Amino acid sequence: MKSSLEYNINRALITAILTMWFAASGVSTAHAQHPIDVQRLSAEGEHFKSLSLYELLPHRQFDQGTYVSAAKSAWALGLTKQAISIFDSVLRGDSLSQEERARITLSRGVIDFQEERFQESALFAEKAATLLPEKSPLRGRALLLLGQSLLKVGAYASAEEKLLHALSDSIQSDRAEIVFALGSAQVKLGKLTDAEKSFKAVPTEDSRAPMAIRSLASIALQTNQSERAQFWFERGKSSYPEAFLDSWADYGMTKAALESGNITQARSVVERAEKRFPPSDAWLILMRAALESAEWNRGTEGQK
Repeated sequence: MKSSLEYNINRALITAILTMWFAASGVSTAHAQHPIDVQRLSAEGEHFKSLSLYELLPHRQFDQGTYVSAAKSAWALGLTKQAISIFDSVLRGDSLSQEERARITLSRGVIDFQEERFQESALFAEKAATLLPEKSPLRGRALLLLGQSLLKVGAYASAEEKLLHALSDSIQSDRAEIVFALGSAQVKLGKLTDAEKSFKAVPTEDSRAPMAIRSLASIALQTNQSERAQFWFERGKSSYPEAFLDSWADYGMTKAALESGNITQARSVVERAEKRFPPSDAWLILMRAALESAEWNRGTEGQK
C-alpha cells in the first residue's frame, strides 16, 4: 500500500513539474511531443524530461520501447520502485523476443543487486541466463550478476562456477569486473593461488586495480611470502596512494618487513603510523605488538 502511494505521489509531482516546465517554455504538450520523444530524451540522458513526458502522454500510444526507456530513466533518477513497476509490466507482456526478455530481466536483477536484495538478483540473473542458451556477451553479463549475487549470499563454490562460465562468454570490457569477483570468491574458498591469478588479470587502469593489489598483498601475507607482500604494498602505495593510506596497509608493510628480518624498516613504518593514527587504532596496536615481539626476540638472541 505504501509503495503504491509513493508511486502515485511521484507521478503527480512529475506531472505537475512538467506541466509548469512546458508552460514556462511556451510549448503545447498536446502538439509538440510524441512517444518517440520519451525514447529520444532517455537516450540523450535527459531522464527527468523523458520520465515526465512518459507520465503526461496517453499510455495507449506507447510501444515496448517507450516503456523500457521510461523505466531506464526512472532507474537513472533513483526512482527504483517506479523502474521496477514499469519493467515488470513489460515482462508480463507476450510480445518480447527471447533476447529482449533476457535483457529486461537482467536489468531487474541489477536493480535488486544495487538495492542489496541479493537472493532476488540471483533469481533474475539465473532466469536471464536461462533465456540465452547460446554463448553471448549478454549471457556473460547475466552469469556475472549471478556469480556476484551468489558471492554476496555466501555460496562461494557456485559463485566461482558461474563466474568462470561468465569469463568464457565475456567481452573485453566486462573481463575486469568478472576476474575481480572471481578472485574474491576464490579467496573465500581458500584457493589463494587461483585468486592470485585472477587479481593479476585486473588491468592497472581499471577502477578495481587498487583493491586487486590490496588483495594480492593480503594473499602474499597469508602465504608468508614477505618479499612479494612488500612488492605489492610498495606498488600500491606508489600507484594508488589514496587506496593505501589506512592503518591496515601500514600493518601489512610492518609484517612484511619483519618477516624479511628488516626491523629497521618495520620500526620506521610504525613510527610514521603513530603520527597518523590514534593509539586505539586496532592495526596500530597490532603492528606495535609485532615490532616489540621482534625486538624482544632479537635482544634475547643477542644475549645467548
